[in-house]
Amino acid sequence: MNSVKIKINDRQKKRCVDFAEARAKDSGLYEKRGAFKIEDLIAGAMGEIAVWKYLRARGFSKVSKPDFAIYEKGSKSYDADIRANGKHIHVKSQTRESEKRYGPSWIMQRHDPCLQKIQYNHYLIPCVVDIGSNTIEIFGAIGLKQIIEGGHIGELRVPHLRATKVAIYFDTLKELDYNARWRFFTKYSDETVDKRMVKR
Repeated sequence: MNSVKIKINDRQKKRCVDFAEARAKDSGLYEKRGAFKIEDLIAGAMGEIAVWKYLRARGFSKVSKPDFAIYEKGSKSYDADIRANGKHIHVKSQTRESEKRYGPSWIMQRHDPCLQKIQYNHYLIPCVVDIGSNTIEIFGAIGLKQIIEGGHIGELRVPHLRATKVAIYFDTLKELDYNARWRFFTKYSDETVDKRMVKR
């Protein structure tokens, strides 16, 4: 299994759009960043909702909801996006348009603490988001320890962003075996969940 697709409903999508618009207006913080696109914020929020839904469907009993609060400038947090059964989940999303241009890949801050020091029970869930169809494609859940030790952190293909950001490319993740990418989900689930989620 290379990926699984999750649908969110229009109400959930509207919540993501409203959040992204509010966040983009936050003191002009995001307009000042290079290569900023509001679609990236929308995709990030949609990815978190999809992962939240998927974790619950897979049998995780204690799953925190995505945090869509707007924080003041200087209060950026590198905490996990979602916590599930004592695990820390970092959701990274890419738009379908970006995937077509650069290939499946996910950008992270170069100095993100979770990349600087190996932390157990921290997982990356990479997603590609088709905003128009409300569809989110999940590519597994990989331990950050494995990402760091396995050399899966690469340089961006956009040179002027390399000073502050790094990328994780699917070209390297796809080399991982099934257990490395999907074992996280299967511990709590049955084999019928994927089909149910895609139809929702």
